[in-house]
Parts: sequence; structure tokens; C-alpha cells
Amino acid sequence: MIQPDFVFRGHQAAVNCVHFLANGRYLVSGDQDGLLIVWNMLLKRQLVKQSTAHTSAILAISSVDSSTIITQGRDNKLNIWTLEAHEFSGSLNLTQSLDIESLNFCRFSISEHWICGLVADELGNMFIYNVHTRERHAFSVEHKSVSRSGAHNDQPMCVCICANDGLLQLTVGYESNKLRCFYLQVSNASVKVTAVCSVQTPHTEPLLSISVNQDAQNIYTCAADNSVCCFKLDGTALVKTAAAELSHPGGSLIQCFQTPQVVAVAGWDYAVHLYDHGLQHLKDVRFHRAALTAVDVSSKCTEPLPDITDDLVQQRWKMQPQWMAVASRDSRISLWNVNAVLQP
Repeated sequence: MIQPDFVFRGHQAAVNCVHFLANGRYLVSGDQDGLLIVWNMLLKRQLVKQSTAHTSAILAISSVDSSTIITQGRDNKLNIWTLEAHEFSGSLNLTQSLDIESLNFCRFSISEHWICGLVADELGNMFIYNVHTRERHAFSVEHKSVSRSGAHNDQPMCVCICANDGLLQLTVGYESNKLRCFYLQVSNASVKVTAVCSVQTPHTEPLLSISVNQDAQNIYTCAADNSVCCFKLDGTALVKTAAAELSHPGGSLIQCFQTPQVVAVAGWDYAVHLYDHGLQHLKDVRFHRAALTAVDVSSKCTEPLPDITDDLVQQRWKMQPQWMAVASRDSRISLWNVNAVLQP
């Protein structure tokens, strides 16, 4: 059985999320106690430890660029931080804080400088926010689900926003396993929401995570069941094109990566399940002793470090592989050379 190249042990509670910043030089992680850590990937050590990032569990982390970090907590706050990083030290400065609904664990989503999140989960009320201009708009993706007891509000469980041909494409997964796509057109005064299509997915449990590939055409889903699905956005229709089955139920997070071309599912069964973009199974990676919560892959090291003058350090940086970071409820983060993992 293959082993991770490194294991980060700076957290004392379950690690809920990991995210590489744009150039792959730093990894950011958040845990159940609200602790936020920035890791220096060149030195494999902590750069910043922010114990008061949130007053409750951190659910999600993303970034706008290599110095702007966004975190979502169960304290119903979306915090935007500026990272000031030096070779051996750094600091996080809170620049903005927004109200966001986090009670149902629905993570925010980001495309370039636009953040999309839930405001009131039962009604499907959402907001879109521009990190640079601080422009904010409200809109609804409310959906009624019909059962034997009658019609009721269908709770959004996961969202994913991405750019598509000059518009913002929003995909929403609901508790009823319904998947809906919208186009958002933002102006100075409002946001125009156009419902494009919807499909009842074959999942038998609530949808938990959505990921969209680079051209915004293939949409991947995982849920509390053991199914992994791929849907193609074909005009005004969502068509299922591929499916796979996990060995055990439950995927916390699904991520589609362009380089390398893999789809990764962080499983409740302690394994990362890796597939190609057609959902052909590639490999399962096991190390942790508790359910996995998140997975991310760093970008390739192509540019020299602008603030480093030491040639030896620059050489070490160029030799860095692409890393796959895996977060678990066992409080650890494992780091894997993703190209070595994908070797037959």
C-alpha cells in the first residue's frame, strides 16, 4: 500500500477543508474548532496559525488569488483575509466579513472574483458578491418538491458557480436529489437569473457536492449514497453521461481537476477515490483512520518565486511535484505526489 509523502499534524480537531493558493506555494486548512492554518509547501511547516478565524467549525476555504483567502464558518460568517507572507513567517488580516447561512453545511462557491452563497436555506435565497467592488445582490433558487404529504420547500444542499461564455453558470443540488442549472447576468443594480434546465438525478440520498470541469459542460455530483455521476449540459438539457459506484456510501466532496485530468471523491470510507473525466476508476488512496472531508491538488510549479534570491531554494521549488492534499476527521492532512499516485 502506498504511503503519503508528508503528513501535517497541526490540527487537534477534525480537519474540514484544505485549499491550495494559486501558485501552490501555500496550503490553507480549517478545522472543527475554527482554527485556520497556512502551510508553507516549500518548507512543509506552518506559516500562520489563526486560532480565532471563526467562533465555530470552518466549513470551506477558497481564494481569489495567491494572497486573498475566503473562509466559511458554522458561525454563519464568510470571512475574507489578506495573507502577508514572508519566507519564514506571515500574518492573516481580516478585511471583510459577510453573513451567510451555514446551518445545513452548504459550502459557498467562487468563480474568479464572484462569491455565491446561501442566505436562507429553506427558501433558497442566495447572494452573489464581488470581492473587489463589494457589490452584492440577492436572488432566489427556490424549488418546491412534491411528496405524498404535499408540496414543500426543497432545501439546497450544494452549489457550484463557474464562468460560461460570458455569463455565470450556477448549478444547485437539492435535498430531493434534483440538480438545476441557472445563468446569472449581473449588472450594477441587480442580477438577472435564468433557469436553464433541471434533472432528477439517480442519487438515492441528498446531494452533497458538485464540481464542474473547465469548459463548464460536465457537471459531477456525489451524495450520501454510493453513486458518483456526470451530467453534460447540452443546450437546455442536463444529460447523464457517466456514473460510478463507491464501494461504500458517502462522498463528502467531489473535485474535478484539469491537470492532471482526474475526478477525486473524498469518501466517508476513509479513501480518496480517483477517476478519469469519464468516471473510469483509476485508483483508491487509503491512509487515514476516519472519514475524509476534502481533497485538493496544487498547480504545477512553472514560475520562479519572486521574493527568493537564493538559487538553491529556487531549484528546490522547480523540483516540487504536484501535491494532492487530503483532509480527514482524524485531524491529519496527508500530502501525496499526485503523479506518483496515478502511476499504474
